[in-house]
Amino acid sequence: MISKNKELGLFLKKKRSTLRPEQFGLKFDKKRRVKGLKREEVADLAGVSIDWYVRIEQGQDVNPSIDVLLSLSRVLQLNNEEKRYLFNLSDKKLPVEDFAAVAISNTLQKFLDNQNPSIAYVTDSKLTMIGWNMAALKVYGNYEEMDEKERNSVWRAFNDDYLKELLDNWEGHSKLRVEQLRANYGYYENDNTINAIINELNEKDLLFNKWWNNQGIMGTPEGQKLLHHPLVGDLYLSYISFRSTEIDGASITIQMPIDDETKNKLKQLILE
Repeated sequence: MISKNKELGLFLKKKRSTLRPEQFGLKFDKKRRVKGLKREEVADLAGVSIDWYVRIEQGQDVNPSIDVLLSLSRVLQLNNEEKRYLFNLSDKKLPVEDFAAVAISNTLQKFLDNQNPSIAYVTDSKLTMIGWNMAALKVYGNYEEMDEKERNSVWRAFNDDYLKELLDNWEGHSKLRVEQLRANYGYYENDNTINAIINELNEKDLLFNKWWNNQGIMGTPEGQKLLHHPLVGDLYLSYISFRSTEIDGASITIQMPIDDETKNKLKQLILE
């Protein structure tokens, strides 16, 4: 019977082969003989030495830490079950807060789908999108093609030009996101991913730095918003957010059309 270490190496090699260098901003060379990412590319993206990564793919007993496993999970874009499998092979316990943040239940997904043509989505405690319906995807962008960082609502608010054009009140939206993130601090204070985003925005964006250090707190809000969609024009929405009982620290947001014209526009987008 194959050992756990060998199985771990084979699993990482297989997942590495499914990724494209362009997904990580790496140059694609037509002469490239490796299918997917190279070992040294995975090692560099995960922040580990190439020698160490080669040893783990070879099935040697290297005893990776939880932080390293989380980093590899991020780079290899593992789903819920794949991440748990990786941790089991490494004889490590997947942190509960991290496991909860990567997927929603089928029941909750069905709830989101049933809200169409209203926009519905779920964000985890770090304000990263972890579930959405078709209306959300058609209005806010294709989350299925975004990596974890790009799906983070706070990072995206300050870095995504499409979102800045879409939002009628970008400043109000972005300030609210910062205050929601601050309110959730107790859930993610030791999470390397979100702390890296916070540090990056604090250094690069004066408005984020100002709002973050103002210590403003906002929980699950409700109100109205106007969006300027490039295909169907103005969308007038009322929204409400509430805590999920399924995932600790997560919130569910529903944005409903205020008028029939907006409702019809959302239906049109879903059908396209």
